Amino acid sequence: MLFKSPPYSALIPLLTQFGLKGLFFSRMHYEEYEKRKEEKELEFNWHSTAGDDSIFSSVLYQGYGAPDGFCFDTSCTDPPIVADPESPEYNLPDRIAAFLESLKEQASHYRSGNIMLTMGGDFSYQNARQYFTNLDLLMKYVNQNSTEYGFEMIYSTPSRYMDAVKSSIGDSLTERKEDFFPYADDAHSYWSGFYTSRPALKGYVRDCNNVLQVCRQVEVLVGSPYCDADKLWLAMSVAQHHDAITGTSRKHVADDYFRRLAEGQTFCEGVINRGLEKLSGLSTGSLESCRLANESYCEITSRAENKSLAVVVYNARPVNRTEYIRIPLRSQNYELIDLSTNKPVKLTFVESNPALNRVNSEALPYEGVFRAFLPALGYSSYRLQHALHPRHSQLLNSQPGDVASDITVQSQLYSVVFDGKTGDLKSITNKLTGESGMTDKIAARFLEYRSNTGDSVSEQASGAHIFRPAGNTAAEIGTPVLTNHMSNDQFTEIWQTHGDWINLVTRVYVDKPYIEVEWVVGPLPADQGREVILRYETSLSTNQKFYTDSNGREMIQRKLNKQEGGEPVSGNYYPVTTRAVLLDEETGMQLTVLTDRSQGGASLAEGQVELMLHRRTLEDDNRGVNEALDDALVVKGRHWLYYARFDSMSENRVLGQELFYKPTIAIALDESPQNPSQTYSDVAVDNKYINVATIINVDYSGDVFTYLLRLENIAPKMEGGKPIAVDLGGIFRGKTLLEFEEKGLAGDRPIENVVEDMEKYTMYDEGNVITLQPLQIRTFFATYKPSTEEKALGDRIMDLVCKYFVDC
Repeated sequence: MLFKSPPYSALIPLLTQFGLKGLFFSRMHYEEYEKRKEEKELEFNWHSTAGDDSIFSSVLYQGYGAPDGFCFDTSCTDPPIVADPESPEYNLPDRIAAFLESLKEQASHYRSGNIMLTMGGDFSYQNARQYFTNLDLLMKYVNQNSTEYGFEMIYSTPSRYMDAVKSSIGDSLTERKEDFFPYADDAHSYWSGFYTSRPALKGYVRDCNNVLQVCRQVEVLVGSPYCDADKLWLAMSVAQHHDAITGTSRKHVADDYFRRLAEGQTFCEGVINRGLEKLSGLSTGSLESCRLANESYCEITSRAENKSLAVVVYNARPVNRTEYIRIPLRSQNYELIDLSTNKPVKLTFVESNPALNRVNSEALPYEGVFRAFLPALGYSSYRLQHALHPRHSQLLNSQPGDVASDITVQSQLYSVVFDGKTGDLKSITNKLTGESGMTDKIAARFLEYRSNTGDSVSEQASGAHIFRPAGNTAAEIGTPVLTNHMSNDQFTEIWQTHGDWINLVTRVYVDKPYIEVEWVVGPLPADQGREVILRYETSLSTNQKFYTDSNGREMIQRKLNKQEGGEPVSGNYYPVTTRAVLLDEETGMQLTVLTDRSQGGASLAEGQVELMLHRRTLEDDNRGVNEALDDALVVKGRHWLYYARFDSMSENRVLGQELFYKPTIAIALDESPQNPSQTYSDVAVDNKYINVATIINVDYSGDVFTYLLRLENIAPKMEGGKPIAVDLGGIFRGKTLLEFEEKGLAGDRPIENVVEDMEKYTMYDEGNVITLQPLQIRTFFATYKPSTEEKALGDRIMDLVCKYFVDC
C-alpha cells in the first residue's frame, strides 16, 4: 500500500514493480472530486498512460485527517467522549449521533459497503493514550448497537480495506488513464507554484543525485566493502519529503536541507576523489572537487598560481560520450595535454560571466573550455600545463555588437539566427530535414507575473504551494542588451542582460544536437511578489497542446483549458521534471526544452511554452507553511533546446541522460596519473538507450560482495523504443559478476512475488542475457569475489576517507 499526493501516472508501472497493490491519495481537483463523490466513483483502477499496468486507487474522503469533530489529540479542540452517565459532562448519545451522521454521509459516496476512517493527520498522536481511549469508546458503543446503527467498526489496515472493496465491487470498478494535474482545492487556488518554489534547492538535489550515483559507482569499481555513500543517500532521502523538494518548507528548514546535502556531498566527494586517485595512480589526497564551479570559482585552481594541474573527468554513463568541460581559472597561462595520448588539446578561454559576481565576489576571471572524450563508466585525464606562451590555447574576444545585420551561427545540425542588435533568438533551421531543411521562428523572452496578494474575487494569495498571478498577462522584464558575441570553430556564445538581475548566455556547439540556454536570475526585487518565466515562442502549429514528462518517464499530452476555471494561467501549469515538448503535427517537427531541475510549465498560446524559473512572494498562501516564500537567492540554470522531427524524439531521451549525469571533475596540483584513462563498461551495455540507474554495494561477507544492479531502457515504445538485450555477466570490464537473482524494483522481495506471469516476463531472457523492454527497469542482486589486491585497495580507500573527511 502507498499513500501519495498528488500522484503521477508514471508511478503506476513502478508501483506494481515494487509489488504494491493499492494506492490511496487525497489530492484531486475539487470539481472532479465532487463529481466522483456524487457518482460514487472515488475508487477505481488507475492505468499507466504508456503500458498495461494498473493499480487499485482510492481517494481519501476529505483528506487524511479525522472526521470533523472527532480529533482527540492534544492539539485538537473537539470534545472528548464522556461515557459516564453520572458525569455532568456526559455526552455519549450526542457524540454517537453526530458520529453516525458523519459515517452515513461518507458511506453515501462509496459503493462497496466499506469505508475508511483516517483517524490521524499531521503531528497527530502527540497524546496517543488520549486519542485511542476515545477511539475505543466510539468503537465499543457503535459495535454494541451495530444492528441498529448499520455499522461495525474495526481497527484495520489499507490492505484489508482494499481486499474488502475488491471482493465486493472489484469487477465493476471504473478505469482511469490520466494523471491528476492540474490540482486545485477551489476555483482560485491551483497548486502549481510548488513546481518551481525554491529552485536553488531543486537544482541542488538534482546535482547531489549525480554525486550520489558516481559515489556508489566508484565504491563498486574500487571494491570498497563499505556503504560510504550512505550519508548523502540519507540526506537525499530526507530531501524527497513532500515539503522539501517541493520548496514548501519554511526558510530555516530549507537551509537545513541544504546543510545536510552539503555534508553528505563532502563525504561522497572524498570517496570519489580517493577512488579516482587509486584507479588513476595519483598520489593520495591530491584530488579536490570544484563544488562552486557553477559560480566560476574553484578553490584548487584559485591557488594554483604558476603550477600545472591534473584534471580527471569521470563519466557515470555506460556509453562513450564527448562533453565540453569548463574549469574556472585565474589566468590564461595554460595549455592542455590529453594524458592518454600525450597530445595537445584545444583549450579556449572565455571571460567569466559578470552576473556571477552577484553570487560570489571571488569568482575567477576565466573559464577554460575544452572538448573531452569520456569512456563509458570510466574517466579521462588531462594536464593543464602552465605556460607563459601557450601554443594551443585561445582567448575568445567579444565581437562588435549593435550591428545592423543578424548573426547566423552554424552547427552540424542547426543554422541559428540571432538579432544583431539585441542578441535575441530569431529562427532555427534543422539542416538534416529535407533538401533545404526545416525552419521555424523562435524567440526566448523573460517575463514576470506579479503575485496576487488577494483581491475582490478571492482572498487567495500566491505562495509556496499556490501560484496565483495578479493578472493573466506576463510583463516584459527589462530590455534585452547584447553584451558579448564570442565564437570559434567549436562553439559560439551570445551574452545578454535583461535589466539588472537577469543574464542569459545562449551557446551553440558545432557538434552538439542542442542549443544551450544558460540563465542567471536574481535576487528578485522584494518590492512586490514576482514569478519569473522564460517563454519560448515559435511558429510551430501546436493546436493548443503541448507535452510534459511524467516524472521523467512517459510523455503526457496537455490541452489548454482542460478544466474551465477562474485561473486561466495557473490552471494551465503542469510539472516539468525533465522536458516539455511542442509538436507541429502538420510538419512533423518538434521543439523539446530539457530542464536541469523541476519547473512549472505551460503553453498558453499557439507555438509557445513557458517555464517558471524563480518565485518570490510576499504573502503566505495559507496551506500550512505560515511564512511567505521570500526566496532572495540568485539561481543559475540551463535549458537545452532540441529541434528535430518527431520521429527522432528518442534522441532527446539520450540528451536528458547527458544533462542528468553531468561529468564529474576532480583536479590535483602538479600531479601526473599513471593510468590516465580507463573504462569499466563492457560493450554488452554500450547502448545509448541503456541506463545503469543504480549500482550499490549492499553486502560484504565472507570476502564476497553483493551488489544491487538496476538497469533501465530509457526509450518508450511510443517514441520508437525497442527491446534491448544486456549481458549481465559483462557489465563491468575486468569484474566478472557471478550469481544473479532478480528482485522486485525495490530490491526487497523476489521477482516471483511481484510478477504474476514469470514465463511471459522472462520469455526473451537467455541465461545471463536479459532483455529490457521499452521504458522497463529491472533490479538484480549480483555476487562478486574480489582479488586480494582489490580488497586491500578498498580497505585503504576507506581508511583515507576517514582520515581526510570524517571521523569514522
